[in-house]
Amino acid sequence: MEQIMDATLSIKAVLANTLLLILVTGTINHIYAAFFGIRRLDRYFSRKPDPSRESRSPFDGFYRLHKCSFLYSLGIRRPAVGAGLSLWLYFSFFSLAIIWITLGLAALGRYLQIGPFT
Repeated sequence: MEQIMDATLSIKAVLANTLLLILVTGTINHIYAAFFGIRRLDRYFSRKPDPSRESRSPFDGFYRLHKCSFLYSLGIRRPAVGAGLSLWLYFSFFSLAIIWITLGLAALGRYLQIGPFT
């Protein structure tokens, strides 16, 4: 019985550490993209004739990162991009989805007063 408990705890630890790794790397990726990296996506996703005229605001960059990664990953708008940029867009989509799902579940748990922080 003790071996089953140890296996269960180790699986929970692996899942928790994996979630933490996704949240941390995703957050670092999104901060980088909001301040610097979004300019790389603008030349493929911008509707303006001159993509350098896009807003330089990090908040607008964060919004555009959401928009570009979701549109590309869901196949709604898929311009021809390189393999590295495609991988970056898929990772951004995946990590944004994980972050928003985690925040939504935390808010729901807080509202329903369930979980470890009640």
